[in-house]
Amino acid sequence: MSSSASAAAPVKVLVVDDSVLMQKLMTQIIDSAPGFKVIGVAGSAEEGWDAIQELRPDVVTLDLELPGRHGLKLLARVLKQDPLPVLIVSAFGGPGADNTIQALELGAIDFIEKPDGTTHTLEGFMKHLVAALQRAAGSRRMLTFARQIGQAAAPARPAPPPPPAPARAGRAALIAIGASTGGVPAVQTVMRDLAPLRLPIVVVQHMPAGYTAKFAGRLAMASGLDVREAAEGDRLEPGMAVVAPGGLRHLEIEERRGAFVCTLREGPPVSGHSPSVDVMFHSVARSVGGHAVGILLTGMGRDGADGLLAMRKAGAETLIQSGETCVVNGMPKAAFEIGAADRVVPLGQIGAAVAQLVGERPKLRTA
Repeated sequence: MSSSASAAAPVKVLVVDDSVLMQKLMTQIIDSAPGFKVIGVAGSAEEGWDAIQELRPDVVTLDLELPGRHGLKLLARVLKQDPLPVLIVSAFGGPGADNTIQALELGAIDFIEKPDGTTHTLEGFMKHLVAALQRAAGSRRMLTFARQIGQAAAPARPAPPPPPAPARAGRAALIAIGASTGGVPAVQTVMRDLAPLRLPIVVVQHMPAGYTAKFAGRLAMASGLDVREAAEGDRLEPGMAVVAPGGLRHLEIEERRGAFVCTLREGPPVSGHSPSVDVMFHSVARSVGGHAVGILLTGMGRDGADGLLAMRKAGAETLIQSGETCVVNGMPKAAFEIGAADRVVPLGQIGAAVAQLVGERPKLRTA
């Protein structure tokens, strides 16, 4: 967002939270951020709905734990009517984590954790709130997730000519997926479509500790696969998928005695993230080479672009989600620009595209 645009037309934000203290805190933070202005606050789902109709905000921040636990209902109602970016502001971990994952599945743009005075400080909350609002303001939302799938009827377009890659060798042995903002429903869709292939799947979705185990559980329900949060030494088997644990550890895949094994190592963020998609993709390029398929989905920034290029140079097939079906076309666009993608594919066609690559009959979804 340019400074001139910010001065001319600030992003209008509605705060929905039943805590008067949080309303005041968030209003102070948002109003002090260049380019943003709080235009109203609401303390219940009913007040939030009425305020959205009256004030027409550009972005809504939503506390899920509203009176009567109606936060999810309000979110579903809002997204059914309007492609409005909704940012979830949730309590950390615990029961709230499952509600947050459900909110992201419904189409919330992103989430941040409320400060708790210990590991989640006020200073950190301020930083993350402003960054999340910037992501929300820069996102391009679809009317509903169903419409996103409907847009998949458009044919895939090829990436620009990339550097020559080694010839592909043999049947795929592993699928690696990276995603960030908007990735929860996107990963769920792709996993569901890939499930019939029964190939091992590795997922890095940018998400803090306390949420990735819940995310893995939701993916298991959606796909029917054995999905778990990755642990040190996990051996990847057919029909199994692992999700990189949130926190300050990176997930890498190693080959040991003919098996692919998960390794977790602590380290600083790479490409701005820990776990990093780039780190995982680079490890797959080294260990699996041309027997892998790499998929880079919606997300802000460029994490995964360099790693996907390394996979392609190692002989893997590489796909990126098409920009028109991304919530934020940052990571896929970065990969496209450096020639890391063999194919650019709408979200709803990725499963069928991978099935064709590994020699299976494509299974197109009808709903």
